[in-house]
Amino acid sequence: MAMADTYKDHLTRVTLRRSYAMPGQFGTPAPAGSPVAYRTGLLARSVTSWPGVYSGLSATAHVAPHTVYAATQEYGREIFARRFTYMHWRNTGGEWWKKRVYVPPRPYLHPALADVIVDGSLRRSAILQFRLATAGWQY
Repeated sequence: MAMADTYKDHLTRVTLRRSYAMPGQFGTPAPAGSPVAYRTGLLARSVTSWPGVYSGLSATAHVAPHTVYAATQEYGREIFARRFTYMHWRNTGGEWWKKRVYVPPRPYLHPALADVIVDGSLRRSAILQFRLATAGWQY
């Protein structure tokens, strides 16, 4: 869980806050291929970590966001109007009527994982947790 929590902290406090946008701002300051811009914090607040299977020799933990648009931002997607002929919205850029919209990928999960592996914080958290769990044991 220590490794999962380290990853979650980096994801929510660093990666998802690399660029900011005011709510209602037209477009996004985050270019395609870079993490999504921080607007309301809903995506960051939806990220949770929880323990997985533990066998005595190995354990798993999970980290995932739980918003409707989390996968769309990570992988990109084409969105089509469903119940009506057009999707409709207003923002600072004007009024929009579209039959479909393409949201380019703005990966944030994979870059955050790469960051904590490269900077060594994932390894350090695992070593620290192991030392705390085995404190006082004779090797």
